[in-house]
Amino acid sequence: MDIGRVFSISFAMFRQRFWLLLGMLLVFFAIQLAASILIGLAVVFVGVAGVAGLGAGIDDPNAITGMGLGMIAMLVVFYGAYVVLLLAQQAAMVTVASPLEDSSFGTAMVRGFRSALPFFAIAVLLVLGYVAMTLLLGLLLAATGAAGAGGSVMGIVLGIAFLPLLLFFACRFSVLIPVVAVDQVFNPIKAIRRSWSVTRGKVLSILLALVGFIVLTLVAFGVPFGLFYGAIFGAQGLSSAEAGFLILFFLTFILLFIAYTMFAAAFTAALHSEVSGGGAERLEEVFA
Repeated sequence: MDIGRVFSISFAMFRQRFWLLLGMLLVFFAIQLAASILIGLAVVFVGVAGVAGLGAGIDDPNAITGMGLGMIAMLVVFYGAYVVLLLAQQAAMVTVASPLEDSSFGTAMVRGFRSALPFFAIAVLLVLGYVAMTLLLGLLLAATGAAGAGGSVMGIVLGIAFLPLLLFFACRFSVLIPVVAVDQVFNPIKAIRRSWSVTRGKVLSILLALVGFIVLTLVAFGVPFGLFYGAIFGAQGLSSAEAGFLILFFLTFILLFIAYTMFAAAFTAALHSEVSGGGAERLEEVFA
């Protein structure tokens, strides 16, 4: 695995598919905004209808409990729909950015929506696995803690070893989104097995690539973020020109976040292309 090529492909796909990525991001933003408005109106409607239905029985605890459960159910639906749309957006953008694909805008969007529910199921499975690992670690720490001073040392060792284990699994599952969206492995169990297979023997390289991406993120956001807040907290009574500059700086920060989201999709697609062997012909087209 060539880490430099991962970043080269990332920047190449970011440039070549810039407008498709931007369009996909804006379309999903519009969909999420519309869904938020509709679900928000539904929550308000349920609340108003519940209050009206209570009528003279407003002191009835059962009626109040029912209205509260209805509101909670609507909020669960709201956040569930938001997560599904977010997953669909990520899958669609990775499909657009993949050097292994030459999908149209519509095809990538359909692929995104098809990938959302399978990836939601994968996320649930991974969370359950994380909870099981945490419980196991807790039991081991409790057992070693009961063993006295030697057990305490062992407990510290287990706690320190837990982080590398999490990093290991993060690397092995780092290409799950493109495995589902690009490779079209919509079965959650098969997708996990596929990600585990293509990352075998490449954990260190993937980790270094992810560290490089994190460093790039810190530089891209840390510098302007520090300057922005330094200007805010260091200012003593902003003039109109300085206030205008801060507003412009904030808008620039939003544009930077949009570009970062697009590049993150390109990076994920490039990482998947590299660990899965890519395709010599398609990569030649990318750098042509």
